[in-house]
Amino acid sequence: MPRKAYIADLQQAVGGLSIAGISDVQVGGDDGEFTFRVKNVANGDTMELSALIPELSEYPSSHTCMLFASDNVPNKVAQALPDIADAATGKTIVQLLELVARKLESTDRDGDTQMMDSQQAYGSDYEDDDDEEEDYSADEYFPDDDVVPKAQYSKSEAADPSSYTQPTSQFRHRIRADLLGAKTTGFKVGHLGSLMDGLGCYVTISCRIAKLGISEEAMQAWQIEPTEYLVLILHYPNGYKSVESLRSYDAATARRHISMRIGISNTYKPTMQEAVRAFTILSKDEEKRREAAQGDSQSQDPSAGRGFRNSFISRPLNELLNERLVTLIEYRYMGMPWSGAEQYYTDHLGTNVENSDMMNDKYMEPEQVATAYPALVTGDHVQEAASDQVTSLPLIAMQFVLRHFVRCTEFCLVCFGKMADDLEAIKPYVCDKPLCLYQYMSLGFGPSIEHEIIAQPKVVDLLISFCYASARQGGLKDFPTGLSLMVPPATALENLDLNASASNYPGYMPPYNNTLQAPPSPAKSTTAATLPGKMRFDTSKLEMIFDAPNEPCPFRNGDWVIIRTADNPTRSLHCRIVETNFFPVVKVSEPVVPASVLPDNSLGPNHGAPNYPKPPVGIVPSNFIPATYYPYNQNFDELHEFYKRQAIYSLLDCLPSVADMRLYLLRKAQSGLNTWVDRISPAALGILRWIIASNRACIMQVDYSTDPKGKKGEERLYGMAGYTQFRFAMGAPDKERRFITAVRSTSDRLKLKYPTMFAWHGSPLQNWHSIIREGLHFNHTAHGRAYGHGVYHSLEYNTSMGYCGYGYTTTSAWPLSELKVSSAIALNEIVNAPKEFVSSSPHMVVAQLDWIQTRYLFVKGSQADVNAVKDTRPLQVHDQDPNYTPTGPAEKIMIPITAVSHSRRPRSVSIKTTSKRIKASGKNISDPIVLDEDFDDSASVATLEEDLVILCDDDLPVQENEPEAQTYVGKGKGKATSFFSKLVGSSKDSKPSKPMTDFVPGSLDTSKLPMLEPPAWATGSATKRLQQDFKALLKVQNTEPLHELGWYIDPELITNMYQWIVELHSFDPTLPLAKDMKSKDIKSIVMELRFGKDYPMSPPFVRVIRPRFLGFQAGGGGHVTIGGALCMELLTNNGWSAVSSIESVLLQVRMAMSSLDPKPARLENGPMGDYGVGEAVEAYIRACNTHGWTVPEGFREMAYGGQPKTGAW
Repeated sequence: MPRKAYIADLQQAVGGLSIAGISDVQVGGDDGEFTFRVKNVANGDTMELSALIPELSEYPSSHTCMLFASDNVPNKVAQALPDIADAATGKTIVQLLELVARKLESTDRDGDTQMMDSQQAYGSDYEDDDDEEEDYSADEYFPDDDVVPKAQYSKSEAADPSSYTQPTSQFRHRIRADLLGAKTTGFKVGHLGSLMDGLGCYVTISCRIAKLGISEEAMQAWQIEPTEYLVLILHYPNGYKSVESLRSYDAATARRHISMRIGISNTYKPTMQEAVRAFTILSKDEEKRREAAQGDSQSQDPSAGRGFRNSFISRPLNELLNERLVTLIEYRYMGMPWSGAEQYYTDHLGTNVENSDMMNDKYMEPEQVATAYPALVTGDHVQEAASDQVTSLPLIAMQFVLRHFVRCTEFCLVCFGKMADDLEAIKPYVCDKPLCLYQYMSLGFGPSIEHEIIAQPKVVDLLISFCYASARQGGLKDFPTGLSLMVPPATALENLDLNASASNYPGYMPPYNNTLQAPPSPAKSTTAATLPGKMRFDTSKLEMIFDAPNEPCPFRNGDWVIIRTADNPTRSLHCRIVETNFFPVVKVSEPVVPASVLPDNSLGPNHGAPNYPKPPVGIVPSNFIPATYYPYNQNFDELHEFYKRQAIYSLLDCLPSVADMRLYLLRKAQSGLNTWVDRISPAALGILRWIIASNRACIMQVDYSTDPKGKKGEERLYGMAGYTQFRFAMGAPDKERRFITAVRSTSDRLKLKYPTMFAWHGSPLQNWHSIIREGLHFNHTAHGRAYGHGVYHSLEYNTSMGYCGYGYTTTSAWPLSELKVSSAIALNEIVNAPKEFVSSSPHMVVAQLDWIQTRYLFVKGSQADVNAVKDTRPLQVHDQDPNYTPTGPAEKIMIPITAVSHSRRPRSVSIKTTSKRIKASGKNISDPIVLDEDFDDSASVATLEEDLVILCDDDLPVQENEPEAQTYVGKGKGKATSFFSKLVGSSKDSKPSKPMTDFVPGSLDTSKLPMLEPPAWATGSATKRLQQDFKALLKVQNTEPLHELGWYIDPELITNMYQWIVELHSFDPTLPLAKDMKSKDIKSIVMELRFGKDYPMSPPFVRVIRPRFLGFQAGGGGHVTIGGALCMELLTNNGWSAVSSIESVLLQVRMAMSSLDPKPARLENGPMGDYGVGEAVEAYIRACNTHGWTVPEGFREMAYGGQPKTGAW
């Protein structure tokens, strides 16, 4: 076992090793971590290093290793560690330690190179030749770097690609500027490793899925949750690099300095081990096993905490980022938009760019994004940045990620070219290029068919049934070309009766005007592909024998062949070649008989094996029967369309049922369908993969009562007894948003009581394969358009069923289907404006596609369990327009409330809506209005202290009696000062059992406070943000110890959301300010925050009300002006950020008051009075003019607020 091997090797190393320069090997704090000391030959000291092996399951063959050092190690040692870690891949612990000792050896004080462990290697008198050979092989195993050729830089970069940037003040300032740029835009930023020290590190940029404007149906199809985070990890192995630095490299050099990964996480950044694992290069099979393990754990316990994992589109996005982003950024700085840069890259791939026309107008045209995505998605940092403003690479990269994540259905997953503008889908796919489809399937970019079969077997059954019907009735137009599928030749299938199983199918009716006419002759590629071979076949031993033993064997092991025996020439036996070593005898697998030629009673779990008649007892059967064979040697791409359809439904006939495939996968948890080699041919498996992967709709079965919470049962529509129901969604990821926008605008314009209506849409079974891939449109005419161009709907079920062609589609059902599909009909939600339809009677013809949203798909078949279930009414029903209520087969249907999106469902005031923000009317906080979830940020994960520290300036004042910054040792932690820790507070576990402060909440004298009425200029956006910030602040206040928090807000005093009263308390007792407060018996500094209509785009006005501070000219400090306003750039337009939290403002104000530089804050002598707002306003403006800061627009209006409730100012 790998873990046992690791533990044994580590115990050996801890017990003592005779490796010169290595000592004190100890077990580390994390799994896979150990520490050791290395001798520094230059000065004789020892350095402590730690090693981390993130994947012990791969030890000791293909595991990776990371090396870390403390801050006091020499710079050359720190620079050498990444190279040593790269060379340590797959090495045991002992070998790793030997490698470290070898690589870190240096010259001694005399200038001679020390020979590590020389006495041990050569001092023994009884070493034999074998030992010398082992030493030689060890040298071969650890080749010297001087012998290994190194890649050289092709631009101005130094030849050493592992050179690190010196961590100067300017370097750290640039990092802060880049990360603050991303944070200001609305993203969460994080880091792992030694970011500020110029060493190897990770930077993470993330945002919650709920902020991306993705519909609930798309989230369900993409298997993501709104509370999860989309995370971009940027790995800088040689230290942080700015966008200017990367632009100076060529693409190959840039990839040595930065690599990127995309994933989903339940928090805003991964752990160190998760980050290392994300950049570990695995084989395709290993990566599939990892993703399968992640999928299994999520399906078993979806509520469990999930770490960083790949998204459904991570693999193609990772390739796009690492291969193209740096080059695309270079094109962006030449004036191209993203679309032009991507088009230029594609057009000139593999050509000499220097001689191309880069200024062509088509590359410079602005991109037209027709959909109303949130600003976070459509933001363009390169375009929006001023000419003299530095640009942030993490921000540019994240915006590029959102472009291809949120709008993934607009781009091909392989070549990343734009898809057809009229094609809308909820799942991404590839373009029409055959090479793209081949790479999509072969590289594993598509969905896992094994997961789909296990999780949604009836949906897979439905997809196969739709494709089968389309192929049998000649409606299939798109094919899996480019996959090089080897199928049986057309002549092997040409004598199949197209209606072989029709007479056995319940409800069979002859085809109506739909006779399939074959081409004059089958497509011919080679003689061998069209003419059958001859041999004899033993049905009992499953052996073929050839009469010409001197001829070469026509097969290889693993080939598939169709066999037809002379006693039953119409029966096709599909077999796999098992053994050819004993030619002319060839062994084959158990034959698979197409389901379409089997009687109904044989379609059981073992339908693939034919039931040969048993000979009478005592009679030896004939050994061999004359037979013919057809190898699977016809390239599918070369077939005529007619024979392509024939090959598809013939191979689908040979598949096991979905239930059998699911049973096989459950029994062999670590295997895929490709391991069922004797039952499913590669061609049939390729067709199956294509059917599932090319589905671009979200289809989810609505079960009766399988969900323990009854959720699925509550999604069932009443009035459709005998039908299998599916939730059905099509269109782009923003289709639901566009539909809701159309509903709201039309409802407001027409004053509608019922904004939407539901109606039926019927279509023949053969059309549904293309509908779920292309969406509803009216590009093709199937039944005439007597009532105009548009998508036809009806309120009458029977009318729409007439378009389904109920009588003749039953012949095309997949014989192995559990659903036994005979017809399908959709129920769509439509904007309730019949007078604006193309036609409203007798059919509703809707030309505006954004007015239509699919909701349900109903499938009629002969499934016994569906027909036997009693129809039940949903507990909560969607209110329908009485004049436009659709009718089912027997009565009016009842639609559950779950059919519409959450944002449009009515909410009862008495029902507590968790995780929803409350909007105030602007007068007080007791007038709640529930907001849309799109704006809800209450579920956001709090930023860790280590990530807040890097955004703070190094020049922040620190108290004289505070210790220097110390490194916090722990997994994924950076540096933090103890001073900052005191300000932020310690963990909840350290809550004191009794108060540790003399401050008493609620004891403030409020009689003279200048309480204001709500301002007349209050805006909805500002009110929403203030409610959010207030809620967040109260949450922190209720969970943190009072003495550690240092501030307090009495909720009873906040009657106007634009005016907050805050008390600062519990200052360090050694501060002069704290001593003055104690001498005057003052428990808190009373402050006021006033907010304007442009908040959060403009900063609040923060001032002290009481007590009065000593002015600057009188020897005071603490950043408090003579009028009581705060003299801080943070509170001006120059330093304010729209994403700043009030909690961080209070922390920095408290920090400023605690500052001793240049002078400490002191209180004014004499009787205590309050500051007036007028003197605070004038003092604030004077401070801004003195320092050159910009006064916020409309500052006086905001500062004076509304009318005071009393005469006090």
